[in-house]
Amino acid sequence: MSTGRVGRSAPERGGGTVRLTYRCRACRITSTEWIALTFQAVVVPVVSLLVLFLPGLAVGILAGVRPAVALVTAPLITYGITTATATVASFVSFPWNALTLLVATALAALVVLLARFLATRRPGRRSSLGIERPRRPSWRDGVVVGGVVAGGGLSAGVLLAGFGRLAAPNQDWDYVFHANAVRFLADSGDLAPTALRVVNDWESADFYYPHTFHAVTATVAQLTGATPFEALNAQAMLVCLVAGAGLALLLRRNGAPLAVTASTPVLLAGFASFPYDVLWRGPLLPFAAGVAVIPAFLVVLDVMLRHRHPGLVVLAGLGAAGLLGLHPSTALSAGLIAVVYLAFRWAAPARTPGRDALLLVAAAAFAVVAAFPAARGAVLKTTGGWVQDWPAVETPGQAVGDLLLLNHGSATPQYWLAGLLIVGLLTLHRAPYLWWWVGASTIAVTLFVLSAASDSDFVTDLTAPWWNDRWRFAAVAVLGLAPLAAHGLLSLSALGARAVGTLTGGRAGRSSSPGPTGAVVAAGLVLLVLLSQGLYAPSNKARIATNYQQDTTLDHDETAAMAWLAEHSDGGTIMNDPNDGSAYLSAVAGLRPLFGHVVNPSAHWLLGDTQRLLLDRFNCLDSDPRVRQAVEDLDIRYVFLGSGFVRDDMHRVQGLVGIGTSESLELVHRTAGVRIYEVDLTRTPVEPVAACDRSGSDGDVTG
Repeated sequence: MSTGRVGRSAPERGGGTVRLTYRCRACRITSTEWIALTFQAVVVPVVSLLVLFLPGLAVGILAGVRPAVALVTAPLITYGITTATATVASFVSFPWNALTLLVATALAALVVLLARFLATRRPGRRSSLGIERPRRPSWRDGVVVGGVVAGGGLSAGVLLAGFGRLAAPNQDWDYVFHANAVRFLADSGDLAPTALRVVNDWESADFYYPHTFHAVTATVAQLTGATPFEALNAQAMLVCLVAGAGLALLLRRNGAPLAVTASTPVLLAGFASFPYDVLWRGPLLPFAAGVAVIPAFLVVLDVMLRHRHPGLVVLAGLGAAGLLGLHPSTALSAGLIAVVYLAFRWAAPARTPGRDALLLVAAAAFAVVAAFPAARGAVLKTTGGWVQDWPAVETPGQAVGDLLLLNHGSATPQYWLAGLLIVGLLTLHRAPYLWWWVGASTIAVTLFVLSAASDSDFVTDLTAPWWNDRWRFAAVAVLGLAPLAAHGLLSLSALGARAVGTLTGGRAGRSSSPGPTGAVVAAGLVLLVLLSQGLYAPSNKARIATNYQQDTTLDHDETAAMAWLAEHSDGGTIMNDPNDGSAYLSAVAGLRPLFGHVVNPSAHWLLGDTQRLLLDRFNCLDSDPRVRQAVEDLDIRYVFLGSGFVRDDMHRVQGLVGIGTSESLELVHRTAGVRIYEVDLTRTPVEPVAACDRSGSDGDVTG
């Protein structure tokens, strides 16, 4: 895997320490470099697509589902295979790589085939182990595929434009952990669910964080040599494509008109709340991937309950395991939607809830076994530890308006899409194919309003699995809002077709044929794209650029210094400030910072004793025996201080203030805003630096 090291110019002349300067590759590059960057910007997303789809597609086809269903649900099943493999890694040690994914896929396929074989041995059963052959696609299929590809392509283009370059890091909070997790998995191949504790929670005895998304992304990095930033951003570019395909197939199975089925993925690419807001803010990458496969999970569930055979139970169990492995809150979101789906299903005549219940219990049991560490971790995270409580920001009425007018987190609403939503709501009584899906989406809408407008303990507890985060609920709600907008477009188009027919005196005004209406829908969609500037592409791009096209947390000088340290380091660990960008040492240069993720200053109590000691008193290493012992035990050989913090109100941690005069530290590298010290403890304790006494802190933020 590539180390992700940045290019550096020749050393500048001058006195003192040699300063290595960074030249912006996006601004001044040679033709060879431009070709390489363009090649990588194509290859990494394509490989990401293949890694995400091929394993799940193979298992789906062998499960006996139609090729279209297997293709659309493939990412969900791939995540399920990865999650199950991680569970096995809890007990058996093996390296995680593309070959392991291939073997895991083969084993999952064998389990599916075995379940199907056992079903054929039951008395009275005449099912076979054959697979569904692809049928010749119709023009209707082509229209739907065109809509999915158009929506996915538009969103991917907006995201890439917002990134500025595929290798650009997001400068917000969560991206630090995601990037370091991908680098660790790609380098170590350790897929055990507790393995990621080394990133930032190495003293935790019960650490868990869902890492299925990171494992799939690490496979892409291994195959392509991409940096963690490139691999993560390529995965983000696929979110809308995956969600749009799932929605299209779900709508088609629900009996939606062709116009709604094909236009929903296109319209989805314009909504700011999903996918863009969960990809620039945070970014919530595993959550976004989980939301994207919720429609596919409902498809798998529907297929299982309609066709009722053990192979599909395994497939549904893998899908549920994949959701748990991505993020428990997306599994819970899918579960709540499934409850509404089942209520509508069982309300219909001749339905048998008892038979359905047996299949559901079997699939759930398989999912819990396949994703046991994820299920256990979800319970522990929900019932204990840190509870995030975002403050209420508006009244309930304002919250409803923000969501339905698509004005959340924005200065102005997305008027054109909001208009379609309103029309869709007013004509929803004509669209029974949307009733249960939109009904399920009201759960997310309700939770959004509660989290945005209430600070009560009840709301905090209710929304805790989603971190009390209204942005997450807005993202889930879009899964229902996009088809509703498409229905609004169809309703307006039908009205327009009738009006045109009446005015022209033609048969279009009296005919129920979908032909004229379909043509008006296509024309209306083109007009909407033009009027909304490519479905709000400029504003959505600007949202993404907010945290990608700036260098508040990680800048060029810091990445160059990390590359320098990678070349000169003799091993060991690195003491760093978790909030100044130095946590990226692992993702950028493959080094081992003691703090590989941002640490909330108000949550230091969650850290281990040694971690708190270092953050509070590392500048006492000349005299404090506990600090000196920690330096020895952890093999701390360097100190890296960056500049620019992930939040404006953050400052240098107390334990790293004023360390420049320590007799146990030697400054070995210095550039603008960066200091690197080599650690060499004095043989015996000596007088500590002045900052060791907190009353003597001079406010130095560089050390």
